[in-house]
Amino acid sequence: MVMDDAIAAALGRLSYGVYLIGVKTAKRMNAMTAAWATQVSGRPPLVLVAVNKAHYTSELIPEAGSFSLNVLRPDQFELAKRCGFGSGRNKDRLIGVPLIFAETSAPILADCAAYLDCRLAQSYEVGDHLLFVGEVVAAGDSGKPVLAYEAERFFG
Repeated sequence: MVMDDAIAAALGRLSYGVYLIGVKTAKRMNAMTAAWATQVSGRPPLVLVAVNKAHYTSELIPEAGSFSLNVLRPDQFELAKRCGFGSGRNKDRLIGVPLIFAETSAPILADCAAYLDCRLAQSYEVGDHLLFVGEVVAAGDSGKPVLAYEAERFFG
């Protein structure tokens, strides 16, 4: 089904943050830029991230059994672009980026606005995306401002 212009325009008006989803398996570490993330439960604390089925990260999260959700600051726009275009399958997007590792060993940006370290709780196939629900097992908040998603800024 092709989305009509009115639906696309209305969906484009939803507001999002800009995040990096980090994942580490025994063999590989990757990060991808995402906007579709939200809290879905308070008890236990659960978040949901939507990852396109074609993205390398969609293969790595089930293998790792965990992921990090890094909330980016406005001055991290270039990092968001670096991790948002091209595939992490063929290049290390995190070269030179200071990282820390918490409970799950998923990569966490050392200087992001906030992070959530998540153990994979459930996953669902929905349309062209996989939805990963993670239980938050560790978190940090710098108190710094967050980067808001603006499609025009990313895609011109």
